[in-house]
Amino acid sequence: MKCFLHSLAFSIALNILFFLFNVGKGFLNTYFYQPQMMDAYKKINNLKNEIIFGYTASLGTSILILFFQLVAGMLIYYLVKRTFLIIKNRTP
Repeated sequence: MKCFLHSLAFSIALNILFFLFNVGKGFLNTYFYQPQMMDAYKKINNLKNEIIFGYTASLGTSILILFFQLVAGMLIYYLVKRTFLIIKNRTP
């Protein structure tokens, strides 16, 4: 049970770090963005009448993706811990 709780905590921390990395990367990209105004208006024939803001997934899909991320993180933690225990027991 202790290994399960440690792997769950590791997986949650890994997902939080992944989320914070993406937010930080987006912040830096937004902060340092310098639009090229002259190049933006050279091609006005391809302008569209709709605006699309990213990708939206259903709630079920988002929960399923998060679940698989948690399971993958727990599996990684368990395998790394088991590998280190095997290596530790082999050394004289």
